[in-house]
Amino acid sequence: MPSFTNVGTIEAKLVELNFEEVSSATVVSDGRFWHKRIFENASQTITVSDELGDVIYMRDPVITILGNSETIEKIRRIA
Repeated sequence: MPSFTNVGTIEAKLVELNFEEVSSATVVSDGRFWHKRIFENASQTITVSDELGDVIYMRDPVITILGNSETIEKIRRIA
């Protein structure tokens, strides 16, 4: 479900839910830059990817979050 919020707000909510960032990287895939982060807590792993833009034309980020539906719903409430 799309919503409008920034990555910092999502990361703050993950910390509030006892997640810790364990890995971070900037990657190029399909001609686009992405900043990917992995967060973990005792029971699950969440990945957060924000699109930094095309290799040639940078633009506003698109954020993708992969996690279980309960965690996603808690994060979605902040948007």
